[in-house]
Amino acid sequence: MSRHVRHNRLLVLGTVALTVLLMACGGGEQSLDSIEGTSAAALGGAGAPGMIVYSPRGKPVSEQGFVWMGPVEAQGGRVLEGEPRIYARIDYSRNGVAAGLFKATTGKIEVTFPFSEHSTILEGEVAITDETGQTHEYKAGDSYFIRQGQVVIWEVKGKHVIKSFFNTVEAP
Repeated sequence: MSRHVRHNRLLVLGTVALTVLLMACGGGEQSLDSIEGTSAAALGGAGAPGMIVYSPRGKPVSEQGFVWMGPVEAQGGRVLEGEPRIYARIDYSRNGVAAGLFKATTGKIEVTFPFSEHSTILEGEVAITDETGQTHEYKAGDSYFIRQGQVVIWEVKGKHVIKSFFNTVEAP
C-alpha cells in the first residue's frame, strides 16, 4: 500500500510540475485550473493533514517529494554561472494559484518571473538583483515579493537554497 501511495504521489507531482513548467514557458494548453485542486491531502494520501509545517523549529526542511524541473533554459531562464539545478514540490494548485517548496543548487540564473510570487527562505542564502541593479541578500526567515514579468538575477550562495512560495499567474 505504501508503495502504491508513493507512486501516485510522484505521478501527481510530476503532472503538476510539468503543468507549472509549461505555464511558465508559455507553452502547452493545460492550466493549473485543469488539475483538480492538488493539495497536501492529495499528495499524501487519505490520512494526510490539511496543514503542512515546512520548517519545523530546529530541524531541516524535508526534501521529500521534490521533482527536478529540468534544465533552467527549458524554463525560460539563463544560466550565468555554475551548473544550478532546480526542484519543486507543489502542495497546492488551483485557479492559477500555486504553493509549495522550491530548491535551487549553487549558481547564478537570470529569470523573467512567469508569475507574481511571495517567498520565504527556509534554508540557505540567495542574492537577488532586480532590474535597477540593486542586490538584496536573503537567508532563512527572510521574505520577499516579485511581480510577474520582473527580470531578476538569482544567485544561490552555498550548497543550496530552499524557499516556500505562494504564486499566482496574472492575466496578460
